[in-house]
Parts: sequence; C-alpha cells; structure tokens
Amino acid sequence: MKRIYSLFLMAFWAFFVLQAAVVTFDFSTAEGITAMGYAVPEQSAATNLVEAGPVTVSGVTLSAIDGATPTRIWNSQGSYTLRIYVDGAVTFSVAEGSITGITVNAANTTNFDLLADVGDYSVAGAVGTWEGNASSVTFTHFGSKNAQVASVVVTTSADGPVGPDPEDPIDPNITKLDSLNHLAALDDGTPFQFTSDVYVNYQWNDYLWVMQLNDDGDAFAGLIYGDTGKQYQLGAVIPAGWTGVKKTYKGLVEIGEPAHFANPKSILDEYYYSAFDCSGGMSEVADPTKGWENYKVYFDRVKLSEIDTRNFTITTTEVDEDGVPFEATMHGFNKFDIDYPEADPTEVYAIEGMVTIFNGEMELYPIKITADAGTRLWKVVYEGEDGMQYKITDTLYVAGAVDAGDNKLIFVTDNVDEIYYDTYIEWGYAEVLPWYPDWIALDCSGNEAMFSAVADAQVLEPGTVKGVLADQMTNPRLVLNSVPAAADDAELPTLTMFHYDLSKDYLAALGNEVGRADGYFFYRDGVPYLCSEHDTVMVKLDFDYAPTLEAEMAAKQGFHYGLLCVFTLDEPWEENAESPMHRIHATDEDYYTNYTLYPLAIISCAAVEEISDAKQPVDVKYVSPTGVMSDTPQDGVNIVITTHRDGSRTATKRLNR
Repeated sequence: MKRIYSLFLMAFWAFFVLQAAVVTFDFSTAEGITAMGYAVPEQSAATNLVEAGPVTVSGVTLSAIDGATPTRIWNSQGSYTLRIYVDGAVTFSVAEGSITGITVNAANTTNFDLLADVGDYSVAGAVGTWEGNASSVTFTHFGSKNAQVASVVVTTSADGPVGPDPEDPIDPNITKLDSLNHLAALDDGTPFQFTSDVYVNYQWNDYLWVMQLNDDGDAFAGLIYGDTGKQYQLGAVIPAGWTGVKKTYKGLVEIGEPAHFANPKSILDEYYYSAFDCSGGMSEVADPTKGWENYKVYFDRVKLSEIDTRNFTITTTEVDEDGVPFEATMHGFNKFDIDYPEADPTEVYAIEGMVTIFNGEMELYPIKITADAGTRLWKVVYEGEDGMQYKITDTLYVAGAVDAGDNKLIFVTDNVDEIYYDTYIEWGYAEVLPWYPDWIALDCSGNEAMFSAVADAQVLEPGTVKGVLADQMTNPRLVLNSVPAAADDAELPTLTMFHYDLSKDYLAALGNEVGRADGYFFYRDGVPYLCSEHDTVMVKLDFDYAPTLEAEMAAKQGFHYGLLCVFTLDEPWEENAESPMHRIHATDEDYYTNYTLYPLAIISCAAVEEISDAKQPVDVKYVSPTGVMSDTPQDGVNIVITTHRDGSRTATKRLNR
C-alpha cells in the first residue's frame, strides 16, 4: 500500500510540474548568480549579461539587451544587483508552454521604471507584477539612471500561449486613419483603424486624451472615450493598430468604441505630455474657432469666481496689440472632482487642465489648481506687465507715505543686496548676483482706510501685498486690491537709500525710488529746480507730495539743500545692455531732464558761504557691485565712498560710462 501511495504521489507531482513551474532568478547572492550560470563579479566590477550570453534555468531562458550602459550584475561592497540602464532590457522566454506570471523584486525602488512589451505589468512599492500569457516577455527600462533588481520569479504553464481572439478580427476593409487631424472629416459612425502611434496626454476613467506628433513637430490632440482595457502612464506610446468609431458629442469630436489597444511600446519624458503654457492667451484658447479642444493647457495669474459644486469662471488680464489691457474669461467645469479653493477675489492662481467644447462653448476641466506662489519684487519691476495681477513674496519695508487727495501712495522697498537671478534658468543660466534694492509704490486708489492701515505699518508680510501693476517701465505702482498684513513683530532695518549729489553724480535712480538728493535750489521761468553749482545740471522739483515745503524753500533760493525725496521718471528708460541690473537712459546726455524730484523732507539747508572747507574731499574710493574697490572709476555702476577733511564719509551711486 505504501508503494502504491508513493507511486501515486510521484505521478501527481510529475503532472503538476508539467502543468506549472516557478523559476527564480536570484541576482542578490553569489549562490544565486552561480546557479544561473553567470560568473560572480569582483568588488566594484560587473558581469555583463550580453557578453555572457543567454542562460536557461528550468526551461526559462534569460537574455539581455544593452542600454546606455551594458545590462549587468554589479557588485557593490558585496551587495549584488541586476542593473538595467536607460533603453536596456531583459527577456524571459520559454521554448514550450507559456509564461503566465512574473514577479520583479526591486533592490532599490528609485528609478524602478520597467515596461513590459505584452501582458499587464503594475508596480506596488518594491514589487512589480506581470500577468498574461506569452512565450516571451521583455522588460525595458525607460527611467533615468538605472533600475536595480534583486530577483525575478517566473511562473510557467505547459499550455501554449493564447493567440488573438479569432472572434474579434480587425476587418482588412476597415477605414485606415493615419492622423488625428483627419478625424473630423470622417462621418459620424465611421469605424476606423489608426495606423500611427499616439502618446498619452491624460487619462481619467474612460477618458483617454492622446497626442500625435507629425514629422514637422506639429502636435494633434484627440479624445478616446470608452474602456480601452488599459490604464496607461502619462507619456505612454500606444502602438498603431487600435480601432475606434468617429463620434461627435455636443460639438466635441471624439473616438468611441475603442478596441485592440496594446501595451505601450515606450514611455516619453514629461516634456511631451506637459501642458501648453497659454498664460496671456486665454482669449484665444476660449475661441471655439481656434481648435484648442482636447489639448492640455496651463494659465498663470488667473482669478476664480462664481464657483459652485461643479462650475466656475476663470478670469485673467491680457494685453492687446496696442498694449491696452483687457479682461479674458473662460468657463471651468470640475469634471475630475478635484479639490479647488473657494473664490478669493484677492488671490491669483495657476491652473492646468484639459480643454473641451460643450455646445459651442470652450470649457476647461481642471487637473490641478494652485494658489500663485508670488513673484519677487525685482521680477515685478523688471519683467512684469502692466495690467497683470501680482503677489509679492518679498518682505517689504515702508519708506514713505504720501496722501495727496486721491493720490494715496506708500513707497516700499525690498532692501535686498543680492538676488537669485533665474530669468534664463531654462537656458542653464542662473546665479546669485549682487543687487541694489528695488522700489515700488503701493497705490491705495483713494481708499482712506486702506491707506491708513498700510501707512501705519513699517514692515509688510510677504505674500500679502497683492495688486495690479501699472507704469512698470517708468514709476512702477501696484494698485492694491486688499490691505496687506503688517509684520508687527518685525523691526524696520536700516534701509539702503542712495545719496545723489548733483554737483558730481550721475543720477541713476529708479522710478518711485526714495533717497537723498543734494543741490542748489533755484526757480527758472517760474519752475523750481535743484541744480549743480553752475546750473549745468537742473532737475525739476514738484511739491505735490509735500506742498508746505515749497514756501519754506522759496524763501532761501540759492541755498544748498539735502532733500529726502521720491525720484520719478517722466518717460520710460530704455534698456541698457551694459547695466542689466537697472534701466539707465544711457543714450541721452541730458539724462537728468527725465527726472522729477518730489521732496518729502528737508535733511539739510546751508547758505553757500556756510559750506565749510571741512567738507572738502581728501580721499575717494570706487566700489563695484561685487565689492571690488579701486582708486579709479570702474565700468558700470560704482558706489563712490568719499572721505572728507573733517573725517566724515559719504556714499553715493554713480554710473561710469
């Protein structure tokens, strides 16, 4: 009886082995590597799989393809891993029967990006699971650097691979379509087979947005609606051969009844499926005749309003061909049930989503909405656009406030001495640069309560100063749309205010900059001026910001004054390539005629005969923005440090041309 039982057991296990087998390829131990037939690599060395050739373990053959670096088993301090590099691959195959399951165990989950050519492959943490029925399965690495694999477990069956479903063949007479751009020309209800590759732009439930690139680099978009039987990664390239039916729903051309969708042949990088940045162009995207439906787009600095459970309105400011700002709007619909904020009229957002058309109106299905992170003051001053909404991320310091009727202005500075200059970061150019503080006027638009709240503050919280930019290239103003928060616990630092002496300085102030100007006060043809000693430099004065000062100064014409004032420009500066950090009217020899000074306070006043010899200079040094000191002027902007006979020192800013 015992012998019969033993023979039965042996027969059972023999039958089971014929039906299914589990084969392990262990790359993590020297014993496992040897068992596969590979040489164990030395420390900091490799065994290259392509050079070693295919190996077969229990009927399963492993072969390899080299990528950017040879596919290899690597020894790092006695730790062994299989490493597959970009575009490298490993293939598991059987001569008889089929492969029905594969488990890939990662040694490192970083860059664990593998793509199977057949079947369904998914990853959860450090384990990749393949399911299907095939005689050969190839895993290709598409991520950066390398994928590190500890082991692979292959399950096989004695049954051969399952072939294509004979009941669902592709009709050889079906319409062939090679471009998404030609889809609209088909009659609704026309079945077709697509003969070109497409890549995945976005997928949500039964909605699959795809893109196609032609040889000229033009991108065409399309929507596939229905169950494709696949959940694709962004950027997945879907091979040609799938089928669908042309349909139109509420004016939107789409592809229905999808079938024959295969595994992706490759994965494109983020560049291909990133949204089109249409900031400043919402009016075009919202135009149904422009053909933006089914594209993924991005807008920055937009406002949200009229938000209900699903619908909302997107608003932004654009500038027409004549430079005139206008308001552009677009309807939004929360198709993907994302979380989005309540309407805040003082906040601006960045929004990314899919464009669609519904009954002749363009809509945006948002993928994500994020509050605008804000903009550095220097970028607003130099790169901002009038009419656009901005939030300033710098801490701002109040240097002066002017209440002249409806002209309620607060002059603020960031007081920074260096910035991270990242304007051309996409070109690989970004660095920390020495910088001069920038200035902007906060315009309260006649709002007395807002003016009082801001004027009483000394320091304003970053991210709370929000408004619309105006006069950016002359005297930059931010027209506030809410009251900024005061940083009550912050101390006002010593502000960097430049001192311009008209007797010897090149006046290079920014518009709405607050600083000191020295010179002789005179009227010429009824107009007040601050002049150099011999009237070779005459800068206009305007007393609108402090009208009581005019009578006081008028009584002392010819006196030498030191004034705390606001420097304003009468016309925009032109850009100066030699001094990109600041705009200088470099081609105008009478540069000072472009300025009007608005005195805020008198710092000093002396008759000509009272100017003492003690103030005569005995030493002058020139300091560049990078801190280099010399006895002679350097190219560009110099900080001029003058030591006087009485031991006092003054610092002024001068441009050496």
